[in-house]
Amino acid sequence: MNAKLWVCVIMGVLVVHLCVIMIVDNVRTQKLPQPKLVEPNFSASTTTYTNPDGKVLKMEHEFTVETTFAKPEVLGKLPSPPSSQAAESAKPPLPATAN
Repeated sequence: MNAKLWVCVIMGVLVVHLCVIMIVDNVRTQKLPQPKLVEPNFSASTTTYTNPDGKVLKMEHEFTVETTFAKPEVLGKLPSPPSSQAAESAKPPLPATAN
């Protein structure tokens, strides 16, 4: 057998293995549930003010973001925020200045 035949056989085996791997992967991924699409929580609008001549005077871009707050039972589990008095008492005293 010559070298060209060996190269053809090896390439054929490689291509067949790649095809089998792709088919198995395709079958496996079809069984997984598709992820739910997340609705965007923002919107954008643009307002353009123009002259009667058609010249643009001003463009306003407005972005609105909607947030949802945590449920009260989740907020109850969080520690209370530190107060400013506790932060001041935790500061180390300033070193004395040398004369």
